[in-house]
Amino acid sequence: MLSRDFGQTVSDELYEQARDQLFDAGQIGRLRGQGGQVFLAKSENGRTSEAGPSDALSEIKLMPHLERFLTGSFRKELDIPPHGECLVKDTSRLGPPLGRWARPDFILITAMRFRVMPGAQLDVYSFELKAEFGATDLAVYEALAQTRFTHFGYLVWNLPKASSALARLPEITAQCGQHGIGLIRIHKPGNDDGFETILDPVRKTTPPAAVDGFLEQRLEEEELNRLRKALEATQP
Repeated sequence: MLSRDFGQTVSDELYEQARDQLFDAGQIGRLRGQGGQVFLAKSENGRTSEAGPSDALSEIKLMPHLERFLTGSFRKELDIPPHGECLVKDTSRLGPPLGRWARPDFILITAMRFRVMPGAQLDVYSFELKAEFGATDLAVYEALAQTRFTHFGYLVWNLPKASSALARLPEITAQCGQHGIGLIRIHKPGNDDGFETILDPVRKTTPPAAVDGFLEQRLEEEELNRLRKALEATQP
C-alpha cells in the first residue's frame, strides 16, 4: 500500500527501518504475533489510539483457545468418518523463515479413503488469527495468500460484542466473501459457544505438489505416516 501511494517501490528493509524508528519514538505500537501489525500510538488529541488497549487479548493469549475450538467443535462439524484422520497443528513458527505469509497460525488436515467410490481425499485448512484490532484488509489478503498451500482459508477474528472495532465487520465480511475466505468471529474465547462461523470458505484448486511440499515441511514423520495410513489403507 505504501508503494502504491508513493508511486515507487518500498523495500522491506526501508519499511522495517521506518517502522523501528517510529516505534522507538513512541509514535506507533506493535501488536504481538507473527503478522507484525502496527497501530498509531496517539491520536491528534493526545489520547491512546483504539488499536492497542491494554485489556485487549493478544494473539498469543488467543492461540490456546483457538486450538481448543479446532480440536473440538470445529472438528466435530466436519463429520469425519471413524476410519479417517484429522490433525491440528500450530504452524505459526514453522516453515521457511523468509516465506511471505507462509505461516498460518494453525492448519487442520483431514484424510480419508472412500468406502464405496474409488480413491481418497486430503483437505488442508489454514487459519489466520487476529486480535481485536488486528483484522484489516491486509489480514484478509494474508489469509488468502496462505491458500497457495492449502484448500481452505479462514480468518479468525477476536471481536467482542462491545468492541469499538465492530464497525469494520461488514467490510471484512465482504472482503472475505469476495476472495472465498472463511470468517470465524470470536465473541468469548473461553467458550466454544463464543465462536461464530460467519462465512464458510470456498475450496481452492491448489496444486497437489504445493500442498505436498507445504505439509512435508511442517509435519513430523509420525504425523505424515498417520495421513498416509488413512489415505492408503484398504478399508473393510
